[in-house]
Amino acid sequence: MRLVINGKKVTAPAGSTVLEAARASGIDIPALCAHDALQPYGACRLCVVEAREQGKKRRRVVASCLYPASEGLEVRTDTERIEKLRRFLLELLLARSPNAPYVRELAARYGVTKARFSQLDDDCVLCGLCVRVCSEVVGASAIGFAERGIDRKVESPFGIDHSRCIACGACTAVCPTGAIQMEFTRAMELRREGGEHRCRYTLMGFLPDAVCSLNYECFRCEIDQKLRTESGMHPLLARALSSAREKQGGKGPMKAKGLPAAKGSSRVKGSTTAKGAPKKKAKPRGKARG
Repeated sequence: MRLVINGKKVTAPAGSTVLEAARASGIDIPALCAHDALQPYGACRLCVVEAREQGKKRRRVVASCLYPASEGLEVRTDTERIEKLRRFLLELLLARSPNAPYVRELAARYGVTKARFSQLDDDCVLCGLCVRVCSEVVGASAIGFAERGIDRKVESPFGIDHSRCIACGACTAVCPTGAIQMEFTRAMELRREGGEHRCRYTLMGFLPDAVCSLNYECFRCEIDQKLRTESGMHPLLARALSSAREKQGGKGPMKAKGLPAAKGSSRVKGSTTAKGAPKKKAKPRGKARG
């Protein structure tokens, strides 16, 4: 389909959103809560644009991450109205997270250096990326939103139950401000418990049954380093992106060299033993429950 963004004629595949069409054409639209591996969410509203459908006179302010691209659609991303809205939203974000470098840099791009509102000191901007990646990509649903209004926050069930977390680190990888620390919290719990634990890459579906021999000190693990280096990002996100692009048709899968297949594959073998240490065979374990 063909549409016009900022006077530029753009072609987009069916099913695309305005944000996807713009970014594919090199037109920058800011968005805190959008990620190619996740479903559109529309939480931050920074991606607002003016859109006018073919045959209609009125322009509407819409969230480009949710609004579908359509034939003949006219979009403006940089009108005075839109710029004013973005600056207001950035003021709110800056008031909530005044010490978050990402928020400060993004606000500065639009000339916002201070907020007129009462300031908090919370690096979490409630974009929902961590909650959604845990649910949509990891499948663990170990964290979620709690409370309402100004008390809204992200936490594990009842703020104490971390048992569903597999310490994969996907939430940390997508967090724009570094506020979420579930990977560290869960890893520390497992270290204190001691004993044998299944390798987190087994729980993610990248390895056959393997037991962690490093007490969840994953920074020492050669398999962890190998998978992250070869994919260029968190392996789960790389796999999700590859799957999403295969479904889009015409764009082709993302080439993440050396990415292992799904759970049960024998393409990647080994234990979670640090480089240079003698490798131990993984002890057979039962299948993960839940």
